[in-house]
Amino acid sequence: MDLFSIYFSRNLKVIIAERKGRLPVRILATAMRNLESLGYTFSTNLIEVLRTWERDRFISWFERLMEELQQIKGINLKETLVYPRFPKRRMNIQESKFYLNALMYSWRQQLLEKEQEQRILLVNKLRLRVIHLGSEADFYQVGMHLLTAKSALSPVAREQLIWFATKYEGWVAFEPEAGQIPVRENAAVYCAALLKAGRASVEQFQRHLRSATDILRLAVACSDGDVSLKENTRFRSFTRFERRIILALLEGASNPLEDLFQYKGSWQRLAERLHPGDYRHRYPEAVATLDQLRRGEHPLTFHGRVERAFEQKDNELIVETLAERPGEMVGQLDRMIRSGVPVQQVIGKMVTVEEKVSTRALLRVLAHFSTRTQFQVRRSFFPQGNTANLYVSTQPLPPLNVKDVHAVISAVEHTLLKRFAVFPPLGNVYIDERLQEFSVPSGKLRVSESLRALSRASWISLPTGDTVRFFLSWREGLGVDERIDCVETDLSGVLYDEDWRYMDQTSRTPLQSNEYVAAYSGLKVTTPDGAAKYMDLHLPSVSKLGARYIVIMVNAFRDNTFKDLPECYAGWMMRQAPQSDEMFEPSTVQERIDLTADSRSCIPAIIDVQERRILWCDFGLKRLPNAHHPGENNKADVALIARSMTELKRPDLYTLFMLHAKARGTLVETLGMANLVFTAELESNRVAEVAEYLTEGPPVERTVITPLEQEYITKHFL
Repeated sequence: MDLFSIYFSRNLKVIIAERKGRLPVRILATAMRNLESLGYTFSTNLIEVLRTWERDRFISWFERLMEELQQIKGINLKETLVYPRFPKRRMNIQESKFYLNALMYSWRQQLLEKEQEQRILLVNKLRLRVIHLGSEADFYQVGMHLLTAKSALSPVAREQLIWFATKYEGWVAFEPEAGQIPVRENAAVYCAALLKAGRASVEQFQRHLRSATDILRLAVACSDGDVSLKENTRFRSFTRFERRIILALLEGASNPLEDLFQYKGSWQRLAERLHPGDYRHRYPEAVATLDQLRRGEHPLTFHGRVERAFEQKDNELIVETLAERPGEMVGQLDRMIRSGVPVQQVIGKMVTVEEKVSTRALLRVLAHFSTRTQFQVRRSFFPQGNTANLYVSTQPLPPLNVKDVHAVISAVEHTLLKRFAVFPPLGNVYIDERLQEFSVPSGKLRVSESLRALSRASWISLPTGDTVRFFLSWREGLGVDERIDCVETDLSGVLYDEDWRYMDQTSRTPLQSNEYVAAYSGLKVTTPDGAAKYMDLHLPSVSKLGARYIVIMVNAFRDNTFKDLPECYAGWMMRQAPQSDEMFEPSTVQERIDLTADSRSCIPAIIDVQERRILWCDFGLKRLPNAHHPGENNKADVALIARSMTELKRPDLYTLFMLHAKARGTLVETLGMANLVFTAELESNRVAEVAEYLTEGPPVERTVITPLEQEYITKHFL
């Protein structure tokens, strides 16, 4: 990992300087033609600089560039490039001059005053992503964006942040201000990098690590553990310097005992590595707190005080206690209103702490209260954001007063509109109503940068056709932590009727069912870069049987979970008939999504046969079900989980984008009038072509955002 790979992968920019050479036209044109075959091109500024380079230096640099693109796109370059044997094989001089002239003509035709900011270049109806000439100042901002990200970083982005903190010379004198790192997991990773590099100071760390739990995350990050604290960490031995830093931070923490008991086991294991007895006189408060933890002197926790306030029915105490933690407060708005706290009192207090509540939390409030005027038979949610543990409550929830619901929704919308209004203006905005079916990004970024990602609980329309082939494809080899040489999986579909009564389960043999048409590939199918299994389902025959839902289930029969694999994805395609002779190559299918469940058994998707759509779940099950001969309890469990996923009310992209448009844009009714298009189509190229066709007058500089652009949406809209 270095400056080149980070800058290019994140911003499609490179930092190079002019030289005193002269690059042959044939070399430059052939290289750019190969680049075009991958969907990329150079900006005019970059071309002018490259013209001053020597041949051998350019070829070496371009080979590095293509290696980066191969990793980003996850493809075989030899099968994609027009000139795979470049530089031995290249264009002739006439072709080279014609190609470069045509390219420069395309740039001039677009009349770009700010060419360096243009993301897309249209060439003969092709949309090429532009690689720009960067600068040290702009690259510095890449590090700042990582540091100030509003969601937990992916493993790759985390390593990039560590590189900035420890290896980037332009970062040595930089010290983030208090509150400049909004996500606590990222703050822990950043501080741990400095601590490992021996550049830590208690005063600096106290700006970012505000609680005992933050200090625990620091120790976990130093031990390369899970900073979200959802998994146990085996702490390494710390140096004396590191132990002093951790204990000094704990010494200065405010009321740390409650946080220590929240993660009691982790703190007990950490205390063994800190040797607090050696520092009893230097850090007396920290050592005394750890002694209380060891003796089990449990304090009255925040949640205990909240429950006591509800038991006493003291409205003022309820509101004031919950206001100590604004994130918890907005999660208990419904309960406060049901307990008799006047809605205006609730809203009044919420307004005073609104700046401390995340945009995602406020969007969850809107999604929740959008159905609270109705009687709810069941409700489901993920405790503490753990998507491997869906909790379903069958206790009925009575409806709230219509005026109270509208008051809460109006207050939250007002807060979000005020927050979004300070962002840069959007211009004319077109929003696809089908975005109501797509969930807001959860903040977890995709594992594989080359595959597509959707938020859980997003509905996607099935392509035209009667037979859907759902497939699982994976690649063995070097995974996240170890090499994985053999993966055994099973793929099946469980059929339920409209009321979620069990009907049948697809056979795992290649034979077809007598009642409906279905087929299975049997053992794994070899593919060029891995292995795959598939299952064919003829939708009209399934519908004729009376089935409404097909729950797709995947089981792995070894110790590795799906997220451990170097690459694992599921997808779907339409066939003429089950087991037809059409070519089956999973890597070429666009309807394929990362499978990242931290489990050996998962529900990747649910097919709604009647509505001809598929619900993306990627939901891990805590225990391995009996997939082939489900008993009564297992069938009921799967039905309850699947039904809850189809009914789950989560913040949607339509609501998010509509609020942004109201706050800082102008809504338009046609694509051709829009500067910014939010579409439910997963292929932005097709939408852009339609928009260009509908444009009247001069060309419009237009940006198209699809639900797949999770990181972009998180960065600019959340």
